[in-house]
Amino acid sequence: MQRRVSSRGWTAIAGQRIGVGIAHAGTTVIFEEADATFRITRAGQVVSEVARTTTEPIARFKVRRPQKTTWVGERDDPSPLLRTAEPPVQMGWTGRTAGP
Repeated sequence: MQRRVSSRGWTAIAGQRIGVGIAHAGTTVIFEEADATFRITRAGQVVSEVARTTTEPIARFKVRRPQKTTWVGERDDPSPLLRTAEPPVQMGWTGRTAGP
């Protein structure tokens, strides 16, 4: 089973959070299930072996890459949600609105 290690070095399998280590952050590791342990390997080398503390079944077997977010506004406009249909009202030096 494959899992992706978070940016802080943690991953989860079968309802159990396991600290793999910050050195492995952002990588994909392979879990091998034994009788009462999980063996964690990366690039063919054993990273750690931890005791299994839950009896939940493993739900997902293959890791999924995080979804990319898309920018919906224009690149030059840093606040696309603040745009309005009418231009802002210009204030004169007296505090009253200027113009027609």
